[in-house]
Amino acid sequence: MISIAACSVITIHYGRQEHLNNLIRGVERNSIHPKELIIINMDAKLNLDYNGPLTINLNNIISDKANLLPIANARNLGAELAETNHLLFLDVDCIPEHNYIKNLNNQLDTYKGLIMATPRYLNEQVTQVETIDLIEKSMLHPRRPFHAKVTHTDHYELFWSLCFAMTKQDFKALQGFDEEYKGYGAEDTDFAFKAKAAGMKFFLSPAIAFHQQHSFVRPPLDKIEGIVNNANYFNKKWNIWPMEKALKAFDEAGFVAFDTSTNTYSIAQLPDNNTIEKYRVSNEPFA
Repeated sequence: MISIAACSVITIHYGRQEHLNNLIRGVERNSIHPKELIIINMDAKLNLDYNGPLTINLNNIISDKANLLPIANARNLGAELAETNHLLFLDVDCIPEHNYIKNLNNQLDTYKGLIMATPRYLNEQVTQVETIDLIEKSMLHPRRPFHAKVTHTDHYELFWSLCFAMTKQDFKALQGFDEEYKGYGAEDTDFAFKAKAAGMKFFLSPAIAFHQQHSFVRPPLDKIEGIVNNANYFNKKWNIWPMEKALKAFDEAGFVAFDTSTNTYSIAQLPDNNTIEKYRVSNEPFA
């Protein structure tokens, strides 16, 4: 019988039913189970009929704005609902490695602060995640360092919110994610900057989360509204521009304009669906 750890796995969902199913299977196959798997769902189309061994706490924040999802709000709600002090956040397109929960849960007892796990990117879409070797089908991100043991770092810009852990107490101390951010981008960098400003230590863990392959748009024109709004807010708050590569690409393509008098970006024109699909990429592990 699999033991139950005093921790909560938290994920948020929109439009990724099969990825969510794989995440659940991945949690099921872990060497220990969390006390609860909290799913904050933003998608009215989700159909989750679960009768497995996990305790699933499903809550809804339904949104009809796919390009401006309340991502920060959803993560905060997940943390608020957690019945344990150990919070393990995992994006819906990730699958935890066999000892992921055990490793991160134990590390939270030893390392006080913000812990990010190691993402490995799957080279192909997968099913039957219970039986296949995901290590052989995945790769590390070439722009991220790998550490064989938990390592303290001052490079808070390395924080990505797809797989991380911290105590509920520390999450509350940072007041969670800033809910002024809507849609994709910068809310996780903002969170890391808050941790740095608060003097909270940041660690990189070798615990592995496998990122499931899915199509994406390069540059992310499908997320342009959230990126522009969030970038302006982030710059006003921290006096530095996030997501500069995307903003530059939008600018060069004529979709955004920069106002030097207000030091802000605005949308010059929204791309239509045909334009967005022209830039869609399939069968690549990461953007």
